[in-house]
Amino acid sequence: MSALFSPLSIGKLQLPNRIVIAPMCQYSAEAGCASDWHLIHLGQLAQSGAGLLIIEATAVVPEGRITAGDLGLYSDEAEAALGRVLTAVRRYSAMPIGIQLGHAGRKASSQSPWDGGALLAPEEGGWQTVAPSAIPHAPDELPPVALDEAGLDRVRDAFVDAARRAARLGP
Repeated sequence: MSALFSPLSIGKLQLPNRIVIAPMCQYSAEAGCASDWHLIHLGQLAQSGAGLLIIEATAVVPEGRITAGDLGLYSDEAEAALGRVLTAVRRYSAMPIGIQLGHAGRKASSQSPWDGGALLAPEEGGWQTVAPSAIPHAPDELPPVALDEAGLDRVRDAFVDAARRAARLGP
């Protein structure tokens, strides 16, 4: 038998096989909240027979979203919306579900890929980006605000808060 279809243990997590569905940005959230699209998308993938499903890059703060359509896990509303989706998915699938937490830094505040993916200035519906330095993602784009130590601490703490929210949502 191929190793691909053999069980795998990752710590306490027992997977029936080694097929992992990688996170896929869907750009379909509403103000950071999972939508019915996520219910359909994740529900379908959870029926695939893979060993593990990983939810798309999920922002830990609103300004850390790649696009306005990115999923977030930085508010009670975002947690509740994702919880609704996961509760429904888990009614029909026992597949373990992970999540990719992220912060887009200088790549944040961008158009969706199908709209070109370029950085959006605040006057175009974007927001001020933040990053470890003020170096722009591309030479013709607005530079991010360089995070000082307190700013870096806020981002770190946002990762911790989002991880706690994810833990409340279950495995």
